Amino acid sequence: MNRSSVPFGIDPPTALMGSISSAMSPKVVNPLLRLLAQLGMLDDDRVPSIVSWFRDSAAGLPEPMLGQLTTWFELMLSGSTTAPRVKARLHRWIRRKVSDALPALRAWADQGKESLASVTRADVLAVLPAGGTPRVAMLQGLRHILRPLKNQRITFTDPTARIFCGMPTTTIPLPVEVDDLRSLLHDQEVPRAALAIFHALTSRQLRRLKTTDLRDGRLFLPNRTVLLADPVRTRLAAYLDYRNHRWPRTANPHLFVSQTTGCGEDPVSHVWINDVLGMPTSRLREDRLLHEAEATGGDPRRICDLFGLSVGAALRYTATVDQAGLVEYNLRNPGPPPKARDDDTR
Repeated sequence: MNRSSVPFGIDPPTALMGSISSAMSPKVVNPLLRLLAQLGMLDDDRVPSIVSWFRDSAAGLPEPMLGQLTTWFELMLSGSTTAPRVKARLHRWIRRKVSDALPALRAWADQGKESLASVTRADVLAVLPAGGTPRVAMLQGLRHILRPLKNQRITFTDPTARIFCGMPTTTIPLPVEVDDLRSLLHDQEVPRAALAIFHALTSRQLRRLKTTDLRDGRLFLPNRTVLLADPVRTRLAAYLDYRNHRWPRTANPHLFVSQTTGCGEDPVSHVWINDVLGMPTSRLREDRLLHEAEATGGDPRRICDLFGLSVGAALRYTATVDQAGLVEYNLRNPGPPPKARDDDTR
């Protein structure tokens, strides 16, 4: 790179990048790396963290099996544009599938199997758990590994074909203590809690909200329009004043901005959404859906219309209306008495 090609008349970033320590905070390094990438001055030779994680996790497997698993890992990591084409997967997806399948792979290695090509349908059935979520997770992990290997002609058959995995273990949504909800709503400058408590927004929806989605006291989501409650409007107005004062020149279009994303255009992370709340956003969402199911007498159509859920997801909440545990909880945590209507006083 010659000096004339470098903007602003600065030196090439070789010395600058050489001085960046791996121990530096990502809050400092990542904005600098994004800037250098936009200027075309970045030659990123860092090894992704998932590569070292995969090497450590797969250590100890027999060499043929390890080679086949490594081929699958590289295929999922980079994808393939030649037939049979494969789409590159997210790192967290790869990590989950490998973690789900590793207990079965190690069990086969202990039995003396050195290659995935020697695994049969009976071997798969022998290592699968009896049922529930562990069975579903392991079978899905093995299926997503063995099927691409067969398509790539590394193995001859897919032993997971036509094996019924069953259904995941069903869970019962639980309400949140009233005192915890009040403490979250006490902070007027945290509208994340209000949006999750009143309108059951997910963490993903909160991260992707943009300032242009708020208009005329309404929140315009991709699949529905939400009429904001008065407490939510108050907290959003206070937050927007704080946002404009803290980042007056930010180009970030997202509603929620942090110290890390204020100088860019990326959304905030799931961790940032949940850290102030002290609990996952899903807990607040479940509490709101449970309250709506009780208030409507278990009407799934109402929940589908208000929160954009499918019928199957809505039935998960309406099925809890008459459960003894929730009835006892409501008796211990009574809400304010309903206001008398004008008709009742006549």
